Amino acid sequence: MKLYVASTSSFAGKTLVALALAKLWAREGVSVGYVKPLGKIPVMEGGRAVDEDASFLAGELGLPGPPEAVCPVVITQDLVMAAYRGERRSLKDLILRAVSEAASRADALLLGGAANLRDGIFLGIPPLALISELDCRVLLVDKFSGEKSMDQILWAAGELRERLLGVVFNRVAPGQEAFLRETVLPYFTARNLRVFGAVPSDAVLDSVSVRRLSESLSADIACGEEVLDTMIERFCVGAMEVDSALRVFRRIPRKAVITGGHRADIQLAALETDTCCLVLTGGVAPNEHILARAQEARVPILVVQEDTLFTVEKFENLMGRLRIREKEKIERGVNLVRANVDTGGILAALRGGGTKRK
Repeated sequence: MKLYVASTSSFAGKTLVALALAKLWAREGVSVGYVKPLGKIPVMEGGRAVDEDASFLAGELGLPGPPEAVCPVVITQDLVMAAYRGERRSLKDLILRAVSEAASRADALLLGGAANLRDGIFLGIPPLALISELDCRVLLVDKFSGEKSMDQILWAAGELRERLLGVVFNRVAPGQEAFLRETVLPYFTARNLRVFGAVPSDAVLDSVSVRRLSESLSADIACGEEVLDTMIERFCVGAMEVDSALRVFRRIPRKAVITGGHRADIQLAALETDTCCLVLTGGVAPNEHILARAQEARVPILVVQEDTLFTVEKFENLMGRLRIREKEKIERGVNLVRANVDTGGILAALRGGGTKRK
C-alpha cells in the first residue's frame, strides 16, 4: 500500500500528517515506511546534501539506510543548472528504486510530496506521473483558505480522479471552523470527495523555540543559553511609550518582544510580564541592570545587528514557515491529528475499503 501525502501549497502540514499517520498506525501493528521523492530543503549532513524534512522524519521513525534511501533526489543549484542545460539525469530511476526498496520492508509506505502537485516537472519528475507509475493513492493536505482552497482541491481532484483518497484540512482558524463544518464539508460530500478531518490551528504548533529564532536571526545570545528551548507563541514590537507597552505586554502571554537595544524602559517592562525572549535590535547589548533582571527571570536576550523593521519581517517570515522539530510540538501535533482526523478511516480506505469515487 502506497499513500502519497500531497498538499495544495507550501507549509500546509504534510510532514506533520505523515509523521502522525506513521506513529499512530505503528501503534496498531502496521509497519510504516517513508520516502520523499524530491527534497527541496537541502542541508549538509556528513558531507552530502540531504533534505531537512526527510532526514528529520527518518530519525523520528527510526528508518534504516542512508539518506538517499529516504530522499533519493535533493534539489541543489547544480541539479537546477543541469536541467537548464538540458542534461538528462536518471532522477526517476533513483526514485523508483528507493520506493521499491522501502515498500518491500513496510506494510504501508508513505510518500511525502513537494509543495504542490506541479513541483518537479522542470526536472523531469512530475508528481502526477510518479503517482500513476508508483500506483499510489493520494491524501491531500490543505491549509484552509476559503475559495482559494476550493479551487486547488477541485483542480487536484480532477487531475487525480480515482487516485484521490481524500482531504485533510490543517491549521483551521477558530473563526473558520463553523463555516468549514456547516458549508464546506457538505459541499464536498455532495461531490463524493471524502474529508477525513480538520486539524485546528494551535498555539503550540505555531510556536518557535528561542533557539530556532536565534539561528534564523543570526543573533548573539546575551544571556539565557540554558533556556533556548523555550517556545515562543507570539511576538510584539516595543516601539511605544512605556505605559502603553506595559498594557499591551500584559495581554500577550508566551511572547517575544522586539525592541531597540537602547530602549531599556521597554525591555524592563517586558521582563515584568510573561515574556519568553527579548530581541534587541541595532546591535546594542543590554545594560547590566537589564541583563541581571533577565537572568533572574530566566528570559533569554538575543541581540541582532539589523533594525527593528527588518527583524520583524524576518520573524514574521519564520512564523509563517514553521516546522515540526521540537519534542513538545511533535507530541502535540500527533495528538491533534489523532483527535481530529479519522486516521483509521484513511488506513481502511488505503487497504481497499470505500476507495471508489462515484
